[in-house]
Amino acid sequence: MKLLVVYDISDNATREDFARKLQRIGLVRIQKSCFVGYGDLNKLKQVLRLAEKSLNAKRDVVHVFPLDEYSYRNSRCFGSPYTSFEESGDYVIT
Repeated sequence: MKLLVVYDISDNATREDFARKLQRIGLVRIQKSCFVGYGDLNKLKQVLRLAEKSLNAKRDVVHVFPLDEYSYRNSRCFGSPYTSFEESGDYVIT
């Protein structure tokens, strides 16, 4: 399964720290506030715990979407992604 993490965090330092934490647990940035990577229920819970510890729930938001392999492989990208395809090797473009 894949996890898609999308967030809106108002404070710059908090946002940068959260992004670094997502990268440390193996997620890859695909947009400025969007990460994707392999995960399971435990990693989903890990992302939510990171958010709970790091963010202000009154002004920030994090969405975590579990994606099955079929849904992920059938996703499409239009334009220039934040991360190059060579870096992640994990994208489908049509």
